[in-house]
Amino acid sequence: KTLSSHHKGRLKSRAATTMTSVDPEKGIPLHEEDKPPVLVHVTAPANLPAGYTFEAQLNGDPERTFTVEVPEDGVKEGQVFLTPLPDTLDGPRLNVPTGNWKDGLFGCFNLGICHPTLWCAICCPQILMGQIMKRLELTYLGTPGTVAGTKFTFKVVITLVICYIIYSTALEFAAAPYPVDAVPLYITIMSVVGSVLFSLWAIYSMCRTRETIRARYSIKEEHCKGCEDLCCSFWCTCCVVAQMSRHTGEYENYKATCCTETGHPAGTPLAV
Repeated sequence: KTLSSHHKGRLKSRAATTMTSVDPEKGIPLHEEDKPPVLVHVTAPANLPAGYTFEAQLNGDPERTFTVEVPEDGVKEGQVFLTPLPDTLDGPRLNVPTGNWKDGLFGCFNLGICHPTLWCAICCPQILMGQIMKRLELTYLGTPGTVAGTKFTFKVVITLVICYIIYSTALEFAAAPYPVDAVPLYITIMSVVGSVLFSLWAIYSMCRTRETIRARYSIKEEHCKGCEDLCCSFWCTCCVVAQMSRHTGEYENYKATCCTETGHPAGTPLAV
């Protein structure tokens, strides 16, 4: 229901995920003393006019509720928009730096040659990417989402990876009895289609995850302006996912694990 612009009221919204600190006009990182309030993504619970206020919960936590004012031009139900997070609203979260990456793209060995994130990035980068997505409350496509929409992100990623492994392995067994030059055309087509679809999802979701991280933590592009995220995700998959994991993970204070949804032990706070 659309509310008239002269009304003020309160609605509950289980939205708010993304945090960022940028100059609202120039979109560039600011010095610590000049930073505006942290911004969070909020999903509009209804069609609302400009100036309307409602209550939102940070990551669906009823203990972390704050008032949101609808921006100019109003919002439509389900629309995601940015709003300042009050300074008084705080809680445990991972310490993620803003303005620049924590370390370089090729700093894969910075945490040691035996670090779980390094080997996860090498052996199965999609699993590590799923942990990063869950850590940041993103969807399986690497975009901000609602609490309900990101609840099973890691499980969805795991399912996609396992299904692709089973699919490709089954096709290999089906082609095994035939000479290389006599493999039925349908097997070849199915193999190519499956590989292309999985690769497109992996590259797209990694690109969007990197893009979201840069926007959230005010990290500017340094190379290939306008397509840095795509180029890095396509050409340097393992290095990119390892860098994102090091940036969003607080491995100095929390142990790295390969078999948890966030890459940290259970009970470790999220990045937001």
